[in-house]
Amino acid sequence: MASTSTEVSNRDLQELSTQLRSTPENMRIFSLSIRSLYAENAIDPLSDTGVEFNRLRDDIRNDALVYVKAVLPLSTKFVRKTCDFFSYYEKLEVGHWEEGLDDELRKIKGYRQFCEALLSMHEKVMTGLKKKEDQAKELVKKLAATSRVFEMKMKKMTAAASLKEKLAEIITSVPTVGPIAAVFLHMYSQYQKSSADAYQEEAGLYGEASAVVNSTLIPALAAFLDTLKQISGLFSRLENSLISFQDEGLDAKRKIDSAKENEQKARMKKHYQLMSSWAGELKEGCGNFLAVLPDVKTDFAAIPEESTDTNYVQAWLEERNSDIRQQFGGRITELVKSGILDLKL
Repeated sequence: MASTSTEVSNRDLQELSTQLRSTPENMRIFSLSIRSLYAENAIDPLSDTGVEFNRLRDDIRNDALVYVKAVLPLSTKFVRKTCDFFSYYEKLEVGHWEEGLDDELRKIKGYRQFCEALLSMHEKVMTGLKKKEDQAKELVKKLAATSRVFEMKMKKMTAAASLKEKLAEIITSVPTVGPIAAVFLHMYSQYQKSSADAYQEEAGLYGEASAVVNSTLIPALAAFLDTLKQISGLFSRLENSLISFQDEGLDAKRKIDSAKENEQKARMKKHYQLMSSWAGELKEGCGNFLAVLPDVKTDFAAIPEESTDTNYVQAWLEERNSDIRQQFGGRITELVKSGILDLKL
């Protein structure tokens, strides 16, 4: 849990570093989970519950495509900008950093707004997935019941197949008709064994598919949302720190208070040293997230788009652009020119 202080602490940076280490894995789990619903965990609609689950899966696919087309590109750009921001503390000496305080404050404010806009988008995706999680929980109960039905059928088929095999062995000794009947009994036994295997496999798939939605997919995206919240909190506290430094510096100069001015410079140096000490590790965490993105995009590309609700995706894109404009207001042009926002809106 992040500190409640309005300024950046060592604990804030340590917690963010820990969060960033798990982010690449969580993003890959998210994309693989959705992909698996159309591959190894795909359910054949052998029952009404199977049809209902596949409908829910397709609704989740719509949210996934929204994520990959509307949210992931912005997440990627934001993480790159965050990486650049931490590089700033590696490249500059404390004196140059102090001189560029106004410019850094402007950038930090832009990063914070960017992150808040991203948080809003992720929360909307999560809200949709949470609703589907509730549906999935209800389906889990139905799937469990359907799974038990399949298991019962499997046991019946297995028992029937065993009986046919025994009958085939007995009837073989009957002259003339015995060998012929035995062949048919053996064939029917094999069919029942195959049916039993199919029911057993389907029962397993129902359980696995429901677990993917509730235990893997949604928690993975929720973990990335937590990372964004950590980053947003960091930029908010950075903004507070720098505003405090500015106010203290102006106050000391206005009162011609050299002791207070020296105290303010000492606090600034301490802040700079703290950020510099974590810059490399935090930049590495951002880099690891960017490194896993090609695999994430490959997973999403493997999801079939047939029967996708294109209107749903398009409406989401338009809403995203509207949210961005509302978030940044009249600062969009300024931030685009400064490179904080390199978006085509």
